[in-house]
Amino acid sequence: MEQKYKVLFNLINPSFVKSGCKKVVMEFDDSFSSYMDGYYCLHQNQRINAGTRMGSPTRFLIPVERELSEYVEVAVGDETYHEDTEAEYYSFEVEINPEFRSVEIFGTYTVYGTEPIEETVIEMEEEPEEFKPIFDYLNDEGSDILEVNVDAGGDSGWIHDTNDDVNGKSITTSNEMEEVCYRLLNQHSGWEINEGSHAKFTFDPHRNILIFEFAYNTEEQDRELVSSEKF
Repeated sequence: MEQKYKVLFNLINPSFVKSGCKKVVMEFDDSFSSYMDGYYCLHQNQRINAGTRMGSPTRFLIPVERELSEYVEVAVGDETYHEDTEAEYYSFEVEINPEFRSVEIFGTYTVYGTEPIEETVIEMEEEPEEFKPIFDYLNDEGSDILEVNVDAGGDSGWIHDTNDDVNGKSITTSNEMEEVCYRLLNQHSGWEINEGSHAKFTFDPHRNILIFEFAYNTEEQDRELVSSEKF
């Protein structure tokens, strides 16, 4: 840690000790500007989860937000994204331990994922009125096994108008196929909302079955230690 920042933290640390803070937390955005005038004072050594809010901040006795912002920018340097996921840090949390005179900076980022996929198999004999026209159509088109894909997310979702079968032949999605696909999708509330979902329909004309795969997409926040120094 540069000497000028050691002087800065030694200047403000006594007030943390006096107020009984076991941990001091400050938040900065991705441009290293402070989210608030002051800091959160924790009276126990608890881990701060990404996105945690702890009530109203305590104001500094002297204005040091600009200097702290500069320190965070210097300490973070080029470490502005999570290496494994390549997700950009959208904010930074600074934690000061007054007793051990340490400063840690955590970058918060978004983690996208998918819940476990649920698979449903429907045989033509179960719903012959709906499925016989579909498999008759696929046979007439000379289609092999066909995967009908779905785009879903950001409050909109749709089934692809055309899809390629396993042999690469382009097949137009029939009205009967669309009706069945949307009916199954609508059994999963919010399949197209926010993070959306993963869905796929596999029509197998050899066995006259439909395999429906579905899973909601997820969006969570996590954080990574970017810098750790003592003063």
